[in-house]
Amino acid sequence: MKYLIFDAGPIISLTMNGLLGVVEKLKQNFDGEFILTPNVKREVVDRPLKIKKYKWEALQVKDLIDRKIFRYSTDFIPVEKLDNETKRITKIANSYLFSTKTGEKINLIHEGEAACLAFASLCKCENVIVIDERTTRMLTESPKNLRKMMERKLHFPLKSDNSKLSEFKKFKFIRSTELIYIAYKKGLLLIKSNKETLDSILYSLKFKGTAISTEEIEEIKKRA
Repeated sequence: MKYLIFDAGPIISLTMNGLLGVVEKLKQNFDGEFILTPNVKREVVDRPLKIKKYKWEALQVKDLIDRKIFRYSTDFIPVEKLDNETKRITKIANSYLFSTKTGEKINLIHEGEAACLAFASLCKCENVIVIDERTTRMLTESPKNLRKMMERKLHFPLKSDNSKLSEFKKFKFIRSTELIYIAYKKGLLLIKSNKETLDSILYSLKFKGTAISTEEIEEIKKRA
């Protein structure tokens, strides 16, 4: 079994850009399951259903759940087991950086991102986490650069405990923009798949919250 584990950010960005239909087409071409943890479901369905401004988006995601395009993580891993692993990963990630002066630990990830990592850790099979949030990805891909970025953001020096991050190296990530690129290559976009369409979608995702630079978008387009 293969799993694509979705954080809340990509689902929100894709919904705001009218791209959930592309997600459904990707699922039809994927030999595995698209996973939502309880934390992510609360963020993309349960809470926005109570707010008129976001209710329509929440209903669209709920429809994909009802039709099993998205599956609940609890269908595969008991909620208590996932919760315990989520707490463990949150503790590790949020102990990586701390102030050189006060020793205060820096919170880097929230339970939503940690729950995605927890499912990936527990499922014991091939998986990729769909996440746009830069900090979580940098914990795995470039922890030293993460420390430098946080120092610039916080305006004070930090120390790091690198021993805590060894297990994070196993996680694999993909952003919503890269998911759209895959859909483009497979001819699954909802309108004619050409470079102009790809360009417009990538920049729309960028301007609606996806953490990607102009340079990264242009690099994706070069591969198209």
